[in-house]
Amino acid sequence: MFSTTLRLDDDLAAFLRKAAEAHALSANGWLVALLRREQAAEARKRLAADWAAYGQDAEAQEVSYAFTAQAEVAAEPRRRSYRARKLK
Repeated sequence: MFSTTLRLDDDLAAFLRKAAEAHALSANGWLVALLRREQAAEARKRLAADWAAYGQDAEAQEVSYAFTAQAEVAAEPRRRSYRARKLK
């Protein structure tokens, strides 16, 4: 676990205390929640960028080669799961 010390101006420290209290969290808990939100936002941005890049790659979007295999799998009778067979 990472541990650090923050040096904050008085106005930022007061803001941190009030924000944490308003959310019924400790200052540490509020900062962790804030960082988690930022981490999730960064992951969403990265995913959006990946999808945008995929959208520009026409070759990557060509999936017609898989249609026959997908049709064969869809036509197969549905099998019972291993667990359902084991309980019988």
